[in-house]
Amino acid sequence: MQGSDTAAPFVVMRSHNDMPVVAETLARLHEQDHAFQLLCLDNESEDGTVEELRKYTDRIVNIPRGKYVPGRVLNLGMELSTSDHVVFLNSDCTPIDSQWLRNLMSGFSGDERVAAVFGRQVPRSDCYPLFAKDAEDTYGDGSRQKYWRHCFSMASSAISRLPWKSQRFNENLSYSEDIEWTWRVRQTGFLIRYVPDSVVMHSHNYSLKQFYRRHYGEGRAEAAIFSWTAWERGLLRYSFLPCTRQILSDWKYFVGKGLWGSVIHSPLFRVAQMLGRRRGFRVGLKEKAQ
Repeated sequence: MQGSDTAAPFVVMRSHNDMPVVAETLARLHEQDHAFQLLCLDNESEDGTVEELRKYTDRIVNIPRGKYVPGRVLNLGMELSTSDHVVFLNSDCTPIDSQWLRNLMSGFSGDERVAAVFGRQVPRSDCYPLFAKDAEDTYGDGSRQKYWRHCFSMASSAISRLPWKSQRFNENLSYSEDIEWTWRVRQTGFLIRYVPDSVVMHSHNYSLKQFYRRHYGEGRAEAAIFSWTAWERGLLRYSFLPCTRQILSDWKYFVGKGLWGSVIHSPLFRVAQMLGRRRGFRVGLKEKAQ
C-alpha cells in the first residue's frame, strides 16, 4: 500500500538486472497493509527492471555503471528519503505476506535505543540444500545468533535516522557495510533487533568460485570491522575449527534428510569458504595495520 503520507516510511529498493524476481517483489510489496513511499536506486539495469519499477513509482535514481559503492548508495538512500525510519529491501527479496512491513516496523516499538531491525530470510524453492541450510542457520528463530559476535543483513531491514545523522555508512568498504554500521552504532549504546515474523524469500545458488569470492570479501571486511586477539585471528581458531564444525553440522543435517549429494558437496564448498575467507582476512589485517 503505497501512500503519500509523509509519516509513512520510505522503502528504498536497490536493483540491478533482477527480472523477473523484481516483478514479484514489487507486486508483493504493494500488497502490504502498512503505508509506505517507494524510492528505487537502480544500477543501470538492462533487462526490463527499470520498466517494471516505473509501474510502481517515478522515484527512480540511476546509479551509473562502475559507480556503485554500497555505503555511498545507502547514504544516498537516506539523503533522498525523509521518514524517521527508512526501510531497505533488495529487489530480489520478496515478502511472503502482506504483514512483512508492519512486522518489520514493530521492531522499533518500545525502545528509542533501537537503531536498526532486520527480518528473516527463507530460501526460494530452487535453492541448493547447502545454501538453504545456511539461511536457516543464520536466521530461523534467531536462537543461533546469540553465539555470534554480531549479525545483521541490510537486504530486508530498517534503520533509524537518528543514529545515521551522526554516523553515516562507511563508503570505503566493498563488503559488509551493513555489518560495519550496525556494529559501530552498537558500540555507542544503540540496539539492533531481529524480527523473525518479518519474512522475505531470498537466496542465491553460488558456484565454488562465487562462494570463494563472496567469503574473500567478507573476510577482508571482517578484519577491518572487529578487533582480534592473537588466538582469534589464528589459523586454527579463525579457519580450521569453523570449517570442521560446519562440515560435521552439514553431514548430520544432510544424512538425516537423505541428501547424499549434499554430503559430498559440503566439504568442497566449506573448504572454498575457508580459503576465501582466510585470504580475505589476511589482506584485511594487513590493510588495517597500514
